[in-house]
Amino acid sequence: MAHAAPPVARRFDSIHDPGLVERWTRLEESGCATAFLSLDFARSMEDRLAPERHGTPFYIAIDDAQSGAPLMIVPLIAETRLGVRRLGFLDYGMVDYHFPLVDPKACADPQRFLAIRQAFDAALPPHDALLLCKVIREYRGVPNPLWTEDRLIDTGEGASRIDLDPDSLERARRNHSVYPKMAKQLAKLRKLPGFEIVEARTACEIDQILNVMARQRQQRMSAQGIPDLFQDPAVFAHYRRLAMDGCKDGRILLLGLRVGDTWLATSYCLCHQGVVTGILCSLDEGPYRKHSPGLIATILEIEWGRRNGFALYDFGAGSYGYKDRFGGRHRVIKALGIPATLRGSGYLALCRARIALRLWLRDRPAMAQAARRTKRLLAAALGRRRDPQSGVARRTRPLPLG
Repeated sequence: MAHAAPPVARRFDSIHDPGLVERWTRLEESGCATAFLSLDFARSMEDRLAPERHGTPFYIAIDDAQSGAPLMIVPLIAETRLGVRRLGFLDYGMVDYHFPLVDPKACADPQRFLAIRQAFDAALPPHDALLLCKVIREYRGVPNPLWTEDRLIDTGEGASRIDLDPDSLERARRNHSVYPKMAKQLAKLRKLPGFEIVEARTACEIDQILNVMARQRQQRMSAQGIPDLFQDPAVFAHYRRLAMDGCKDGRILLLGLRVGDTWLATSYCLCHQGVVTGILCSLDEGPYRKHSPGLIATILEIEWGRRNGFALYDFGAGSYGYKDRFGGRHRVIKALGIPATLRGSGYLALCRARIALRLWLRDRPAMAQAARRTKRLLAAALGRRRDPQSGVARRTRPLPLG
């Protein structure tokens, strides 16, 4: 029997290319696309963030050689750092998982799975290193063609997800005390005059909650000496645009808890293909904090997802202790580093050392804060312009793609 022809790779320079849009839509409809690779989310990143950030976005599409059907799309960015030509996942700090758009059926066939990865590797433009910082092994049972076991770097990161089917959710409620405890706290809040749970629908409600979220996050993050990406006007505009389009039809869930004019907590979720993904939240540091409004907001998101027929609630990236209290399944997030030149090997060695240092500092908060301060001073001395609140570096010259 004749062997199938190897997949064909094609590169696109804009997400607005009709050929890419057609492929993207077909793969998104197949049911294996994270919320961060919905066409709306990716378009907004290219339109609102690419003009202000350094690096050049591009997209590699892998098609079946015989039928022309799309098999995989990987959004990438090419940039030069310290003289190193680096390729990374198109991210801008807002994508929790580096998982491409893929055809689930093609990924289920071991031979096609390997051929897709080989076609991707062959299509990459000249570079020194490929570094994908948030790779996951699988998404909803579909393996990730980019996952390469012997090239992974442990980052100490992970995420949790909760099954929202009635049996799984009932089991979580029985086995984890956070559910009944937050039910009691919510009952106490409901007795307060002026208490309200706001699910944003109108433009006025969206702007009100997003402005509160930005203010509360800025106050909390700046007190800890941590930059907050949400303070970057382009990032704020990205999430605002998605909310203006998505709150009306359930693609975005934007919640706020308030007592009178005091907002206790806010939260922002992406709702895509059966998965509710919590990505942003904020808390008031005032007297109502004793009621744990942030945990209550998470419970409300989970219940909203169950009522609206979603299969999973995803906490998003970041290993935080509070997530374990909900009984979710853990997912490991690793970095993938593949050198293409000797210079790239040196660069990845520095990346590994940086990750190891970050993990060492994780259990030493005072030293971590001092290190962040030193990093900002060094960046200023080297002339790297970063916004003090968001930590964002603005665009430098683009990297030509060969």
